[in-house]
Amino acid sequence: MWGEGPASKPGSTPGSESRKCDPAYPTVCVPPPPPDLDCEDIPFRGFKVLPPDPYRFDRDGDGVGCKR
Repeated sequence: MWGEGPASKPGSTPGSESRKCDPAYPTVCVPPPPPDLDCEDIPFRGFKVLPPDPYRFDRDGDGVGCKR
């Protein structure tokens, strides 16, 4: 998987330069597309989502992704 905790900023931890996180999901680390991911493909639930939401994790547009 891509990371279990909050997104890290480049240079903040060893090896973080090779781990890219999509800025649309600032509180979790989900890699930018491709591939296309669904909520079932990631371990995170109820996280903050910012536009443009490339994976469409926030289907109802309330700013919260992959609600249970």
